[in-house]
Formats: sequence, C-alpha cells, structure tokens
Amino acid sequence: MPNTSSIRGSSTEAQNSLPTTRLLPSFNISENDLIQESHVSILTRAKSHFSEEITLVHADIPIIACALVSGICDSSAYSTWSCFVSMQTGNTIFLVLGASNQTTTRPFGWVKSLISIFFFLCGCLFFAQTRHFGAGKSRGILSISFLFQGICIILAAVLVQANVVSEPIGLLGLENKFNFVELIPLAFLAFQSGGQIVTSRILGFNEVPTTVLTSVYCDLASDPRLLVRDNIKRNRRVGAVLAILSGGITGGWISQTSVGLPAALWLAATIKFVISFSWAVWKPKPVALA
Repeated sequence: MPNTSSIRGSSTEAQNSLPTTRLLPSFNISENDLIQESHVSILTRAKSHFSEEITLVHADIPIIACALVSGICDSSAYSTWSCFVSMQTGNTIFLVLGASNQTTTRPFGWVKSLISIFFFLCGCLFFAQTRHFGAGKSRGILSISFLFQGICIILAAVLVQANVVSEPIGLLGLENKFNFVELIPLAFLAFQSGGQIVTSRILGFNEVPTTVLTSVYCDLASDPRLLVRDNIKRNRRVGAVLAILSGGITGGWISQTSVGLPAALWLAATIKFVISFSWAVWKPKPVALA
C-alpha cells in the first residue's frame, strides 16, 4: 500500500515546480483609435514642417524669378491697358499727367494708374503682416503667400479670357467712355505685386526689389566691387535685370500673338505656383548648437 502522504507531497512539489502564469491586463485598442492617432501624428509633423524657418541659401533664386513675373505682367498689361501693375513709378507719372490734363487721348487713363498704385499699397500692407507675427520666413507662410499671389493672377487672366474685360483696346477712351470693369484685373495684378516685393524685404534681399530697376542700376554702377569675382549682391542685381528684361520681352511677345494677354498671365501664375511649391519643400534653417 503506497504511502498517501508521500504521494501528496510529491504532487505538491510538482505543482510548485510548474511556471506561474500571470494574468496581464488587456487593452482594447480599436482600429479607429489607431487611425485617429495616425492622423494626429501626420498633422503634427505637417505643422512642424510648415512652421520651420527656411534657410536663405539659394533663396534669392525664387526672388529673382519674381522679377521675371513682374516683367511678364508689366509688359503685357501695358501693351493692353497702357498701365503698369508692378512699376509704380511709371504709374505715378501717368497719374500726374492726368492731373495736368496732358492725356487728352485717354482722359481716364489716370484712374487706372491710381487704382494700380492703391492696390499695390494694399498688397504691401496685407503681406507685410506676416512680419509682425514673426512667421514671415516659415515654409507655410511663404508657400501660402505665393499661392495666393498666383490665384490673384489667375483671377485676372480668367476675367480677360472670359471677355469680362475688353482686350486689347481698353484704354482708348473713345468719346470719353471708360470701361471701369478693366480696373478689376489691374487691382488683382497690382495687389499680388506688393506681395513679392514685401517677401524680398522680409528675406533680406533688398538688392532685388523685383518690381523696379532704377535703384538696381544705381547700385550696380556705384558698386566699388563691381568687377570682383565673388560678389553675390552684384550677381543678384544682374539676375534681376536679366529677369525683368526676359519677362518683359516674353510678356510683350505673347500679348501680341493670337493667345493674347491671358496666356501671358497664365504663364506668370504658373511661375508663382512653382515658387509656392518650392517654398513648401525648402530646406530648413540650420539649428545652432549651444
């Protein structure tokens, strides 16, 4: 007869030798929670990406491209309406000529110059607000700014292409008649021009004003280091001159073809959209190590 106590003892030892299984708390994570967390992560990364300040290395290239846009818009607008949308010095002269009754062939031409100057100032005031918020050099602000500028050009192109605004004899003022609808595309074009010159100031590229060349010519002629090999400011000024010249030739030529002014404006808007995308993916400013 086997010893019962010994059997029980061995059984107890065997049970004690078995690994102990602990019950872990269960977490029920639904698929919706995972998707929501993923979306939050994406939004966080996007916000961080677009809030980063860009590096200024090669950032002068998009600014010089803005000078190309000014050349396209100014030459095509002047050949159509005899009014500038970027070069406000010329518009100021047209305005004072109208005030002295020296524009008898176009009695209301000064109105277009006045509207262009006014909305250019409005554009400068509007886009300069980014400087006050301290975000003028961030990817997001720069990208949205140029996206908005491109949309303004497209609105002007659509108005002309849809024959809402007459082309190409809008400024003749025959029999003292004036089509005030023509002021709408001029306002859009002048407004966006203010945005690009403000951006050149915010980024510190004062030598590339993007809209005028008088100061650029002066700075080039008076530069004591004009012939020095490594002169980045001189190179930017020369690039701005060539850009406005190229844009002016392109805009004037396109406006005289069968596609006319709308095609020139669509080209200018495309350049603005390309610049907008480039700001969105621009390299960030290097972080200084303490």
